[in-house]
Amino acid sequence: MKAVFVVARKIVLAAAISAMLPTGFAFAMPNSVQAAAVEDKASAFTADEFVGFWEEEAEGNFRFTVTHAEPGWYGIEVCYNRTPKLVDIWTMTAKPTGKHVMEYKDCRHCLLTYGPQYIDKEDLLYENGTGTVHMVGPKRIVWKDHQDHVADSVFFIPLRSPLGGGL
Repeated sequence: MKAVFVVARKIVLAAAISAMLPTGFAFAMPNSVQAAAVEDKASAFTADEFVGFWEEEAEGNFRFTVTHAEPGWYGIEVCYNRTPKLVDIWTMTAKPTGKHVMEYKDCRHCLLTYGPQYIDKEDLLYENGTGTVHMVGPKRIVWKDHQDHVADSVFFIPLRSPLGGGL
């Protein structure tokens, strides 16, 4: 009789486990454990989500490019088309400093003046600028430049044109 009870108990346990498998073990966990599992998934953010080509959401005058640099660092280049012959370029290397945030301390801002075919003049406006880049939503970033504040209220989205639209 005792052996039958042990076998029946194993069958009930196996049935209970197999009933949980299709819906996942999360439903069998206490609420606090479920919340921790969701939080772990949300905290799985990596700065690689910044990598790519971005453009200003509203007018498209800004282009924002993020690439991989050295391990743990990202290269950033921002272009702003003042006029067809004047283009601002900011270049910097950024490091993730928190959830959905990258920070830089080496920004170089130049103003390029174009001639008929090439760059005629490059004026260095400043070096060692600081700022941050924030992921503020799915596929949406904001750049906070601490010197110029030129894009503080500008949202960047992934580049719409596969050719980039050029500057």
